[in-house]
Amino acid sequence: MSLLQNITDQVAFGIHKLTYNPEAEQYAASTRAAQEAADAAARKENQEAAKQKAAEDAATRKREEAQRAADQAAQNEFSMGRFLGKTLGSTAIVLLYFFVFAGAIYGAHLATNLNVYRTWPFRVLYAIYGFLFFPIVIAYVVGYRYWWQGKKPRFYALLPIIPYFIKQPVLAFFFSWLSFKPDEYMQTLYEWNPAMTKQGMALQEWTEQKELAERVGV
Repeated sequence: MSLLQNITDQVAFGIHKLTYNPEAEQYAASTRAAQEAADAAARKENQEAAKQKAAEDAATRKREEAQRAADQAAQNEFSMGRFLGKTLGSTAIVLLYFFVFAGAIYGAHLATNLNVYRTWPFRVLYAIYGFLFFPIVIAYVVGYRYWWQGKKPRFYALLPIIPYFIKQPVLAFFFSWLSFKPDEYMQTLYEWNPAMTKQGMALQEWTEQKELAERVGV
């Protein structure tokens, strides 16, 4: 062995002796072992959780498939009760929509005829108001005015917007439900003007008596 090699070995041995600590090495080894054990436990727990979730998912899919199969079998099997239930339900919905729409048209009809003395823009607005709020309009015209006050409504048209009769056949076919002929009775509809209402009621009574006399004479 050469002198240089001997010196190198002595220096390396001295450095090792100065830096080596058995307790630190033992602590580091125990720490690594504990970390590895914790990691192994976490991996095992995750694997078990994944297996449990996979089993639950499989059970859920199995139940859903069984339910779908049962529903399909029930649908394939004719049931008079189910058929009648669906038929009655659909009929009830159709009737409900029909009566709501008919009530809205009737509300627009009442509101427009009650305000037929106004100008056409107001009649259009009253038609829209009666269509949207038909329960209020029907209750007011039929319940309050007719039943309670005895004011029988007069109907000029379905929606009297145009204040003259349409004589052209084609136009009359499409728009006669919007046209009407103004008369003296319209004055009785000024509900917030008592003088005009009184005058109109008298004129109405005279007109009705005249019409009755003409019918009796005929």
